[in-house]
Amino acid sequence: YKSSIPVLSIGNLSMGGTGKTPHVAFVLENIQTANTAVISRGYRRKSKQLIEGDKALHTSKDLGDEPMELLEKFEGNHFKMIVEGNRAKALKYLEQHDNHTDLVVLDDGFQHQYAQRDLNILLTEYNKPFYSDFVVPMGTLREQRNGAQRADIIIVTKCPEEVSLSNQKKIKNKITSYSSAKVLFSKIKYQGFLNQVDEKINLNLKKPYLLVTGIANPKLVYEYLKEVNILFETMKFSDHHNFSPKELKQIAEKSKKFEGIITTEKDWMRLRESTDLTTNSTPIFRLKIGVEFINTKQSEEFNNQINALTRLTGL
Repeated sequence: YKSSIPVLSIGNLSMGGTGKTPHVAFVLENIQTANTAVISRGYRRKSKQLIEGDKALHTSKDLGDEPMELLEKFEGNHFKMIVEGNRAKALKYLEQHDNHTDLVVLDDGFQHQYAQRDLNILLTEYNKPFYSDFVVPMGTLREQRNGAQRADIIIVTKCPEEVSLSNQKKIKNKITSYSSAKVLFSKIKYQGFLNQVDEKINLNLKKPYLLVTGIANPKLVYEYLKEVNILFETMKFSDHHNFSPKELKQIAEKSKKFEGIITTEKDWMRLRESTDLTTNSTPIFRLKIGVEFINTKQSEEFNNQINALTRLTGL
């Protein structure tokens, strides 16, 4: 299906852990247009019907944790969060909407080929690039490596602070075997901690914290906390984990021995719905996360390309 609205897709070949949500947020923050929308299938949500997200009406159970996280960040008159597994159906809904949309971002849309896109972005993790991975069950790929040939841009994500030109060239050469896409490099940018009322806060470096995660790969979070000298003990759950009432009670009970609970923005979308935790005496802090490209030139190149999409409709 070819939409009348410009469509940008962000996805990956692997099962997860490449940083899709922060990259979707990066696009929304840098697009120079008035009205944007995100379409997501809403992984593990409880309903199947199309939903236009509203913070006053919906929870992560309705939308999924990642759509809820994006809605938290961008809800307003110029943003729509659409949750629907059939992207073509969602695009038609947006085309008929009273409020015009200038650009649609398909969240995790790389394998969904029923909707055409004007820019196809593939993410691959620096420490686990698709060209070194294998299809499930031997590895974590959803499809064969040559699926990368559908990409217009490939972003190597979660890079270290410095990536030498020779290392960039080496990675690009390996990608060239599978795709002719432009290759860019991004890194995680941690932005400090927020408390339960969205205030930025400094943690006590002399006291231990309980780190609760339900993401694909929390290793970088561990490394960051060690880097900033935060003492912590971990409780690790699977990606998008739906915490049971028993598990939430266990977290609340265990947390009493700690100065506070640390979690990710994605996990907070689910944890905050538990009264066992939110009414607990132990405070909860979430680690804010963003992305940036490894240099200004790549950032400008990427921003120019995504903003060129809105000119497709003469904006």
